[in-house]
Amino acid sequence: MTGYHCPFSSALQPDEELVGRWTHTRHMDQGLAAPTPRDWGFRSSRMEPIECRDVLVQNALFTGDLEAVRKHFTDSAAVNLIIESKGDELRWTSWKLGLWSLTYEQELTSPLHITAGRGYLDCLRHLLLRGAAVDFAPGGKTALHEACAAARTDCVRLLLSFGADPKTVSEAGYQPLHLCKSPASIQCAQLLLQYGASVNSQTEEEEDTALHVAARFGLEEHVQLYLRHGAGLEDKNEEGQTPLNAACAQAHPPEDMERYYRVCQQLSPSSPACPLPRSLGQAAVCHGHLSSARG
Repeated sequence: MTGYHCPFSSALQPDEELVGRWTHTRHMDQGLAAPTPRDWGFRSSRMEPIECRDVLVQNALFTGDLEAVRKHFTDSAAVNLIIESKGDELRWTSWKLGLWSLTYEQELTSPLHITAGRGYLDCLRHLLLRGAAVDFAPGGKTALHEACAAARTDCVRLLLSFGADPKTVSEAGYQPLHLCKSPASIQCAQLLLQYGASVNSQTEEEEDTALHVAARFGLEEHVQLYLRHGAGLEDKNEEGQTPLNAACAQAHPPEDMERYYRVCQQLSPSSPACPLPRSLGQAAVCHGHLSSARG
């Protein structure tokens, strides 16, 4: 870290154990050699990651306070920080005397992840211009994964323009395209494909393609987009489901029936035309008809 300083409090300090936590787990599971700093995604940074416990820095990032972010992240300041934050999932934790309690799982994140996932575009741009590693993945996923999952189109565009890898695979086995699960994420999906994402790539465990994901969530525009880019209608996931099966395999509330039916029609263009479903029972019959039409 020659030439750099940390203008934060003593709560910001190197932590080899924390840094190693996110770099070794998956490589050890796969029988691979432990990664080196060159493998950590530091394309534009000249610094190794450091742990940050500074509350002022964290507050500036989580609230999107651009003035404070500029103050803390100057040209000579450390920018690739590892921050331990509270996740969304609960897990059982063992304490002394044999007591167990439900606590929120701790997640490793970074300034880039926080700002990208919350849509703080100006803060994100500032960090990237200060040399933040665009593919840094302390918690097993990159800032691009975060931005796509939150449908932050402008942040996705900015990250890709700074060289973020649209094909990078998270520790959970997902590429960013697999995380475009809401109608608002359609432009994120368009940008990913524009920058080279593979429309037929599969998740590592479920073996879902992006078309499976779009069909399962009833995303009409996504289905149209993926089909235009050559998505496979007959590709099967780990359960043997095609995208059409994925759309039909779950119950849908009445207000979503017509939308899912239109998705099924797109996924089975050779099926005979039939009227839109007006009830749950009729929808089930129509869906079964569409499924059998594909063989």
